[in-house]
Amino acid sequence: DLFYEGMNNTNFNMAVCGTSGAGKTGLIQPLIRSVLDSGGFAWVFDMGDGYKSLCENMGGVYLDGDSLKFNPFANILDDANFDLSAERIRDQMSVMASPNGNLDEVHEGLLLQAVRAAWLSKRNKARIDDVVAFLRSEKDSEEYADSPGVRSRLDDMIILLDQYTVNGLYGEYFNSDEPSLRDDARMVVLELGGLEDRPSLLVAVMFSLIIYIENRMYQSPRSLKKLNVIDEGWRLLDFKNEKVGTFIEKGYRTARRHTGAYITITQGIEDFDGDKASIAAKAAWSNSSFKIILRQNREAFRKYNQKNEGQFSSSEQTIIEGFPSAKDAHFSAFMLRVAGQVSYHRLILDPLSRVMFSSDGDDFEFREQCLKEGKTVH
Repeated sequence: DLFYEGMNNTNFNMAVCGTSGAGKTGLIQPLIRSVLDSGGFAWVFDMGDGYKSLCENMGGVYLDGDSLKFNPFANILDDANFDLSAERIRDQMSVMASPNGNLDEVHEGLLLQAVRAAWLSKRNKARIDDVVAFLRSEKDSEEYADSPGVRSRLDDMIILLDQYTVNGLYGEYFNSDEPSLRDDARMVVLELGGLEDRPSLLVAVMFSLIIYIENRMYQSPRSLKKLNVIDEGWRLLDFKNEKVGTFIEKGYRTARRHTGAYITITQGIEDFDGDKASIAAKAAWSNSSFKIILRQNREAFRKYNQKNEGQFSSSEQTIIEGFPSAKDAHFSAFMLRVAGQVSYHRLILDPLSRVMFSSDGDDFEFREQCLKEGKTVH
């Protein structure tokens, strides 16, 4: 139970790392089920259809990244709600404008003014076009006629945000009166693999989703369990923007107060804690009380331990290097670390659960073919 508090854990978050075939999906899906069976909510970010079967089995909502629709203003109900959300909307547009985090404090101050003006003008019918229109009017105003630095910054944001306006390259994703995500859905799986070849759009969509889910965690009753699973996190968390890392760190820390948990899954520990790990990935790792280590790429794991002496003892390294693939062994072998305490486990699934939870290609194709023939998941 992720939400058990008896192990000196400071939060309910979990970081999971293991190579392809280590058994990650079969390990996480029962955790998702337990949250849903308790009456809670689960949101999953995926890049490979690994949770499609579970979603159908649980009566969840399955959304493809290519069909997602957002509007930063759409879910704001009133002025009081906007006052709480204004800076989040500003941060969202800041990341959309510059995924690499090249905007400074002046940029962001001007952007917050534009967000406020758009809300006052059209409330939750506002568009990114309204934000850009305000920036244009400010650039041409007498107030900044003698301030070339400010006008230059306004120009930067007009150009960078133009791709998200109604007629811009990504306008269809961010200007909808009816966003794709419904607040009443108990389980939502968001398949983002279709956005992988458009990294700027993927970052914008990911950060928008993270903001949406954090808001849902804050707004739903604290008595209900809430779980956000970020699978293939090494790709989804590859943000160079410090704002995203800071936002994730804050979100991961405060989720506990709302009985919320984040599970972040990557292919190897170096994706979380290696030299090339992003700010966001490191924040996710350091703010997860539960850490699960499954089978690792042996060569990469040894290199990691050479550079990070003391992270794992020699006996721990030996045991982890001996973990078999789940397919060969018919179980997932893993090390669990909670608040400095270490234990080792094997998860053995019943045959039906193994097939239904599996992301193996043959199992996936078999399920898809059966559905095409008119059979139900059940």
